[in-house]
Amino acid sequence: MALNRSFRERLELALIYLGLSLFTLIAVLPFLHTIARSFSAEAPIARGEVYIWPVRFTLDAYQRLIHGGAFWRGYQNSFIITTVGTAVQMVMTVLAAYPLSRPRLPGRSLLMVLILFQMIFPPGLIPFYLTVRQSGLMNTYWAVIIPYAINTFNLIVLINYFRALPPEMEEAAIIDGANDFQVLRYVTLPLSMPVIMTLTLFYAVENWNLFLPAIFFITDGNKQPVQVILRDMIWSLQLMTQTASADQLERAAGLESLKAASVFITAIPMLVLYPFIQRFFIKGIMLGAVKQ
Repeated sequence: MALNRSFRERLELALIYLGLSLFTLIAVLPFLHTIARSFSAEAPIARGEVYIWPVRFTLDAYQRLIHGGAFWRGYQNSFIITTVGTAVQMVMTVLAAYPLSRPRLPGRSLLMVLILFQMIFPPGLIPFYLTVRQSGLMNTYWAVIIPYAINTFNLIVLINYFRALPPEMEEAAIIDGANDFQVLRYVTLPLSMPVIMTLTLFYAVENWNLFLPAIFFITDGNKQPVQVILRDMIWSLQLMTQTASADQLERAAGLESLKAASVFITAIPMLVLYPFIQRFFIKGIMLGAVKQ
């Protein structure tokens, strides 16, 4: 009986590792394929010869991305929007979630109903655009930061996390003379680092991938994020390749390799950031997503 149980446990463990390996392969292969396409010439890509290894290795796609300085200007704009936007969003989300998680807040139920109503029925695009324009935020970084200062889903996750914290710790701090801001700073936030780091990652990824809001609210090319710059570069290259000769396509990076290079190079900051937050990720989102 013990031998059969041991064999069954080893079999289950082997199946688990096999399943995880397959999922990892499914996740990694498209990324390797994208990297291979970014370093390959256009002709092998068009013929379907590129899989996970570059064919006719070339750096032409990356040279096109950095040529003229527009790409790096967009990269800098995205970095500013991501850094400032994430900081503003986390401060606003924490300051909104903490009082909404306290039962003693007057009108808390009504506020939660209004927040959920806004989540289910978001405002229309045209009134939203007119509001931003009349606020004088057009063609500024704040146009894509202030209107998106609080994500409703992230707010609800943080509210539920704060509710799950032991109330005795807050009561002990209040008895010792701490006010609400001191309780938040010295008691609640240190206990909430997993969900804080998780939401920081959510906001950072959202800000880094900002596209449509930047198109609507930022028409100044010197302030547009890297995603909009890449869109313009791909459109320009698409027009050029429609009139290029076969020899030019053989020697130059074309549309597909440029797309792959843009995907890879814009993913680098998030790939660098994620390992530092990964240990908080699962614990934070699971504890904050379940109402206690």
